[in-house]
Amino acid sequence: MEHKINPSKNRALPPENRKVAPPPTRRRRQTRRPKNLQESQLLIPTPPTRARYPWKRLVTNLTALSVLCGCAALMGGGAWLSYQLIVDPNGNKLISQFVPEWSRLPTGSRDSIETLDQIKASVRKLGFVTGEPLPLPVDQSGDNSISDLLLPVMVERTVKASTVCKNPCRQIVELRVYKRVQLPDRSSDKEQYFQLASSVNVEGPAESFVMASLADSTSDTQASNQSLPLTELRRFDGKPPASGIWFNVSGQLKRGDKKIPYGQVVRYNPSQNHLISLLEWASAAGQAPNWQQIVKGENPQLTIDQTVGLEPQFTLYQIGPRKFLPNPVQLTAISLEEFAFNDETYKNGLRLAKSGLWSPALNVMRVAKGKAGKNWPAVAQAQLETIEFHAKITRAQAIASWASPGQQVLAELIDGRWTQALQVFEADASNSHEIATTLKNDGGRIWNRVDAALRVNAADADVKAWGALIVASQDGTREAMNWLDQQSDTDSETRSRIRNLVNKLQEAVSQAESLEYHKSQIMGSATLISSINPAEWLEPEPKNELKLAAEQVWYQVQVASFYDGSRWVNSPFWDVEVRSFPATQVKWLWGRLGLQADPKIKIEVAMANGQQRVAVGTVKAVQIQDGSLRLLAAVDKRS
Repeated sequence: MEHKINPSKNRALPPENRKVAPPPTRRRRQTRRPKNLQESQLLIPTPPTRARYPWKRLVTNLTALSVLCGCAALMGGGAWLSYQLIVDPNGNKLISQFVPEWSRLPTGSRDSIETLDQIKASVRKLGFVTGEPLPLPVDQSGDNSISDLLLPVMVERTVKASTVCKNPCRQIVELRVYKRVQLPDRSSDKEQYFQLASSVNVEGPAESFVMASLADSTSDTQASNQSLPLTELRRFDGKPPASGIWFNVSGQLKRGDKKIPYGQVVRYNPSQNHLISLLEWASAAGQAPNWQQIVKGENPQLTIDQTVGLEPQFTLYQIGPRKFLPNPVQLTAISLEEFAFNDETYKNGLRLAKSGLWSPALNVMRVAKGKAGKNWPAVAQAQLETIEFHAKITRAQAIASWASPGQQVLAELIDGRWTQALQVFEADASNSHEIATTLKNDGGRIWNRVDAALRVNAADADVKAWGALIVASQDGTREAMNWLDQQSDTDSETRSRIRNLVNKLQEAVSQAESLEYHKSQIMGSATLISSINPAEWLEPEPKNELKLAAEQVWYQVQVASFYDGSRWVNSPFWDVEVRSFPATQVKWLWGRLGLQADPKIKIEVAMANGQQRVAVGTVKAVQIQDGSLRLLAAVDKRS
């Protein structure tokens, strides 16, 4: 057989149609497909095998990403800090609070670190003066006892308002806190260096704000909106809250012989080096604010006394949170105007308290608390404890001994003791007259209590009696009875009783008016006495004037009878006994004897020759004992 030659490659071509065995190759394992299998029975190729732990790769990637981000953040923060220190070399004080004190960098440059003398000199250059620095509490972790300072910055101005500060008045306009600075390179220096940490501008309240605190002010003087000067800086006495440092910046306004203090409450937060004014205040009672634990809790309450006369009125401020990082606190007044929950008994308690009936309000609030049980709100509890604080004062006043029936009745009415006050009124005609004067001059404080008490309990007969007596003393008997007829739940017996009380009031007033002009008509015997014991005699006015002038002698007059303006009264004088209110009853007796209009008295005096002559003396005092009435008269020897 011939072989064909490829002329281009000069290779012999394989013979045609000849089976040639292929070269030996590595046999692959193949899955033979069985013949005659149906299409549904064909095997699906298996996918390639995945990694056994895929989460390891994820953790690795995240770790690498975190490291890169952390490095980027560190580099960015370092760049930012470097820029801040270039722009403001004092910026290291932002980070110094996070490192130990011994390793803190000194904050200084741009002349911001100064001694106290340098600080005062720089303030003077600005046209101001510095007040007395107030040391702040020493940090016990420090290495010496030099404290930070609160420095008042003051200015001299002319004040138009009448204050205790004489013009030109030196007043505080700014408060600055200076932090003590440690300089390692000047550790041997005896001078102490300070740096300004915080400051706040302060301004006194308006004159109109201070005058508004005088609830009983009858002055026609128009108060202006001019700010009053702040002249004094002090830390609070007592036990202020432990968080922060609290200061009182104050001044005093003069009204006649009365001084009304006012000011601002300032708080310093050492952790944030921040100073802030939180509250303006004024005290009609003339007292500076103080911290007291009145409402149970972690912090005490700031108490501002607005009391006028026998009317206790305190404003209590609680410390509350505020969303302000440098100084996250605020002072919030405990209000009796807002209802904490919907309960009629609780609301009645607040209504009584707002009218000044503190003791009855406390009793009603305790009943409301018992009804509410566990649902009693914290706000209502604060209101209850505020009412209890006032009730203790009015209760103490009501049980105290008073010199006059008018004061006694006023103290009892303020405390809501209607029955006890009526007993004082009915005890003596002199009491009735003075109480009538007290009711006539009532500016509404007693009437407001009567109105509130009747709204809570319209059937209280004693409250109605006092309402009728107030109307009678101011507008007359007819108006009083018309007012009583308009009240609900008044039976005939109650009306008759109140009518008698109103008549007693009018009789006492009429008698007092007639006694002003009644002249004495006294019968008795006179005896010359050499000396007296002033403690045994009662004067119509406690002036301690039981002394004789030159050429005068004492005569004691034993009274047998006297004319009181309507009838003759004979010994024994059981109806003129001095009981609970000597001064008032002696003054009333003085009028009945006719000595109020003219204290002169004619006395028959025995002469040396046995004849009688009439001498004119002046009655100075009286003595009442076991129905016997004596007068002490000073008689001129030459008369």
